[in-house]
Amino acid sequence: MNEQDLKRAFEDVVVASSPPPAMDPGRALDVARRARSKRRSSIVGAVVAVLVVGVGLGSAFALNPKGTQEYLTGAGPSSSSSNAGMPDTQWGDKWPVGQSDRTATNGPQADRGKQLLNLLMASAPAGYDTPDLKYKDPRMHGGMLHAQAQISTDKGQKPEVWTYTAYVPVRKGEKVGRLMANVSMPNPKDPTDPCALAKRFQGVDNAECKIVEVGGKQVGVASAASPERGAGTWASYRAANGWTVTIMQEAEYRYGGYPALDAEPFLSPELAALAADPKFVLGS
Repeated sequence: MNEQDLKRAFEDVVVASSPPPAMDPGRALDVARRARSKRRSSIVGAVVAVLVVGVGLGSAFALNPKGTQEYLTGAGPSSSSSNAGMPDTQWGDKWPVGQSDRTATNGPQADRGKQLLNLLMASAPAGYDTPDLKYKDPRMHGGMLHAQAQISTDKGQKPEVWTYTAYVPVRKGEKVGRLMANVSMPNPKDPTDPCALAKRFQGVDNAECKIVEVGGKQVGVASAASPERGAGTWASYRAANGWTVTIMQEAEYRYGGYPALDAEPFLSPELAALAADPKFVLGS
């Protein structure tokens, strides 16, 4: 017992009772001893707790270093799935609940199709607008702004693959062309070669394709080898997590009934950069 312990003992007595009791050195010494014993027990308990936690974290780190690090930093567990953040699909007998075929007309997957549409509309180059035009061709109906989400795999197949598509009219003056975006969840069948991916998108094996480097990313930019095989230019990109993005442009919006643009809106490097833009990876 030193003078500092005796002082703390007197302060404890003063705080715990009012009015203060009469000075009693014997009682004060007894209180001080109990306080010192209590502090020692608390310190020992804290040290034991730290050791136990340390041993536990050490074992956990050996088994799962990333998860333990996230626990220590408060980051929480993260998913290594390339479809992290995507909603789980509830299936009926053949199709996802609420669907009569492969297309989702409402719900979280349909919402992602609308998200893609908004992203594509916002990507039109300067000098172009993206109006909500109606088809003039009597064989068509509805608006030319269109988005959809479709399940590509069947019930029970893993991994589950959804694809999202958006169509946007791009207008300059009175002339109208078309932008189209196609985004897919990781699919084991997708080729890793950018040009193979681009050729498979249109099913044109003899399409002219070149690889364009965009910030260290490789994008396949392709076009039909002849007018008979179609028009337009498209850029296909496979992200590191397996998602694929294709952006296609055409000077004419087929069946729209509007005059075609004088030229496609983007140059090839610009189209490649758009396809490689991370914003189009909807699961990121």
